[in-house]
This record gives sequence, C-alpha cells and structure tokens, in this order.
Amino acid sequence: MGISRFTNFDQDFTQDLSAGALSFTTTTTGGKKFHLDQVVIHFSTAVTETITITVDSLKGANYDTVLISCPFASETDFVYRPEGDAIFNAGDEIKVQCTNDGAVGIAYGNVKTSEVS
Repeated sequence: MGISRFTNFDQDFTQDLSAGALSFTTTTTGGKKFHLDQVVIHFSTAVTETITITVDSLKGANYDTVLISCPFASETDFVYRPEGDAIFNAGDEIKVQCTNDGAVGIAYGNVKTSEVS
C-alpha cells in the first residue's frame, strides 16, 4: 500500500538581513505526518551567508536534526529538495535560518509541505 500525500498551504517568509538574521519556523496543523517537498529562498542581491534547514522535533531539542547547512558565496538563489521520502512526525516543524554577517539584502522564501496519510 502506497503513501498518499495532500498538498498543504505554502508558508512564505521575508527577512531584511540588514535588520537581523533569518529565523523562520513552519506551523503545521491537523496533527498529521508531513513530507517536506522543498524550501526555496531568493535574495534581493548576491549574499555571502550560511543557510541552515533543521527539523524542529516535537520530542525536544535533543532530537532536532540539521537537514542541510549551505554556505553561500555571492549567490542569490537557494533550492532544497530532500532526496527520497522526507517524512516527519505530527508536531515536528521545519526551521529555516540564514546568517546576516554581510547585513545586506532581503531574503524571500517559501516552504512547501504535503500532508501524509
């Protein structure tokens, strides 16, 4: 028997890196397992920063896991699509972070997930 996936609403975020680092955490609802489809970030100007995508586990900080940490060198676009089935438990969240060492640019992003049944 296969896994059924139903698209959730996209969750968008924006952060002016001159005002502070990006720290966005999804808000999942419905008490269902979910699949992480993708994280997309576009910067208004080329940045040299580090992007980190983490699972914020319902079980607590001891179970939080970094999915990817990617240093940027004068780049404007980032796309993360997990390989295989990235299925997470009900109550887990996805945290997207970006440093603001250069203190320039605006980050525009989107997290897309699917409900799993």
